[in-house]
Amino acid sequence: MRESVSAGTAVETSGFGTRGAGLEDGRFVIRIQDAAPEFDPTSVPEPDMSVSPMDRRPGGMGVHLMRACTDAMSYRPRPGGGNILTLVRATGPDWTKEG
Repeated sequence: MRESVSAGTAVETSGFGTRGAGLEDGRFVIRIQDAAPEFDPTSVPEPDMSVSPMDRRPGGMGVHLMRACTDAMSYRPRPGGGNILTLVRATGPDWTKEG
């Protein structure tokens, strides 16, 4: 695994993919790239929150949590195969989703 920090951006590379994070236009942006089979998390339906957690089958909450903790989530297939997922969160005085 190799890590580098440059100009406010942290990047980590491993055999599974590349992750990068940094500030862009006053927003905190995380970009995740991999070579796995294509999977578009933006197409995953919202979970049925009317079902009690005790009655819900395991799994299915990860994409929900990503949506809840970010202002934007976008996906595109990676050229040559794989996935690119971008997560964005505003920074500054209006950083809360309610703000």
